[in-house]
Amino acid sequence: MKSSRAAVHPGAIASLVALLFAAGCATKRPPGEPAELLARRAAVDLEQLEIVRDHNEALLAAARREQQEHAAGRRAAPAAIDVLIISGGGDWGAFGAGFLRGWNGIPSDHPLAKPRFDIVTGVSTGALIAPFAFLGDDASLQVIESLYRNPGKDWVLLRGPLYFMPTNISFAKLPGLERELRETVDLDLVTRIAQEGGDGRLLAVNTTNLDAAAPQGFDLVAEAELAVRTGSLDRLHSVMLASAGIPGAFPYREIDGQMFVDGGVTANIIYGGRLGEEDSLPAIWQRLYPGEAIPTIRFWIIFNNKLRATPTVVEPRWPAIVTRSLELSTRSATITAIRHLHAMAEISRLKRGAEVEVRLVAIPDDWDPPVAGAFMRQTMNELADLGARLGADPGSWISESP
Repeated sequence: MKSSRAAVHPGAIASLVALLFAAGCATKRPPGEPAELLARRAAVDLEQLEIVRDHNEALLAAARREQQEHAAGRRAAPAAIDVLIISGGGDWGAFGAGFLRGWNGIPSDHPLAKPRFDIVTGVSTGALIAPFAFLGDDASLQVIESLYRNPGKDWVLLRGPLYFMPTNISFAKLPGLERELRETVDLDLVTRIAQEGGDGRLLAVNTTNLDAAAPQGFDLVAEAELAVRTGSLDRLHSVMLASAGIPGAFPYREIDGQMFVDGGVTANIIYGGRLGEEDSLPAIWQRLYPGEAIPTIRFWIIFNNKLRATPTVVEPRWPAIVTRSLELSTRSATITAIRHLHAMAEISRLKRGAEVEVRLVAIPDDWDPPVAGAFMRQTMNELADLGARLGADPGSWISESP
């Protein structure tokens, strides 16, 4: 019997070897000095801490005004600070988009009705949803839900038959998703974001700065203000695509000369976990307004995934092993972060006497995709329907630590 190896044309082998050799000749980015990179990271860390502190002080000042208006009888509801946290999850972000629409239908006088959020954070697919949740009106929520219900065939395309070659910056390119992002997150929407953030409200997304080896958040209100001033949305779009850029699978984004990928690599949710207790909202309130009652603080987490993965027999091939391992790693880190948020809330209760509530909603563990594959219309519509049903039911929220 003739061996299968002998059937391979010598020219094909030579071509493959040439392509592999070419990997060492690919275009390279200019190297950076370690000291310079470390100094840049330290500067970014300090800048982000200052941004958070400034936002928190402005936010608490607004909450104090509401509290005084309530005490004077000019406001029906007592002051509360509401923080929406939207996780990553790829195409399963359809769940979060549907949930927000369903939640928006709960009557405003219900204690668990969707509030006007003071802070909205998003990571990966959550970064795509977050601007629409920040605006919060039904028309905006309908736009993002419709986007997730109608994935285009060209949203994600492999880079040809040799997509796996190391000379490629990623397995896939995103022509359709990039086009729809540009059309959906347009100047009108960005102008509204800039206006809505004028009273201290914060809209933030997380990315991973691979050069700095650190998470890096971006203030999308500030980015929106910059876009309105310059008339260019390219940077804001790059930030959102960077947060959603699954490493290796989707293209990285270069911002300010540095390489950014999916925020889920370093933090799948943003909740203030990098801050010390002395920089928490209750601590800042007590420094600014000693002796005054701290407003209720409510964290609402939309986890675009299951809390526990469905057991399955993994195929003995490296793509399946790597994919499964990364999935479990991200989920485990997210659950640890949620537990940390519960612990931070308990410390605020015990140390500051603050009323801090943490609620979570996730895709039920017994749900399974109706069809195999990513960005499948049937799966995404079923998730959006599931999210809408759970969003319309106040009993869907979980108050216990997972």
